[in-house]
Amino acid sequence: MSAIDLAAISAAQTRLLAEIGKPIELLDRGTGKRVVVSPADAAHPEAYLPIFLISAETLWLELTGTGFALDVSRTPDSALGYAVRKVRAGSFTVVMLCLIDVTMRLAEMDDALVLNHLIDFWGEAHGRIADVAPTLQGAT
Repeated sequence: MSAIDLAAISAAQTRLLAEIGKPIELLDRGTGKRVVVSPADAAHPEAYLPIFLISAETLWLELTGTGFALDVSRTPDSALGYAVRKVRAGSFTVVMLCLIDVTMRLAEMDDALVLNHLIDFWGEAHGRIADVAPTLQGAT
């Protein structure tokens, strides 16, 4: 199985973020200040695209029981300390539909797209998956 074109995902996510037209911000939880992030930086594989993709993957995992087989590696010089290298499963369409869903949920929450909320999406979905997993395992 070949990997999905990461540059295409990044470009499409950049366009989506720009079209939404809300500022993209990162909240410094220590100071309460928000830092503005450009759409290109928010969708860059070595910036914030990893957290968008992890949140989107969690949504897909919750819906189908399968993920995107993300290849995420530690990169100390990147914005989050991690970079996404490959999306090895799913299709461009499925990945983008999940990214659109997560991004639109984020846009509905506030006057800006606050990237920190993506972590909350992941945590909430992860909790629901953990609640369902024992039931699914018992059914097999």
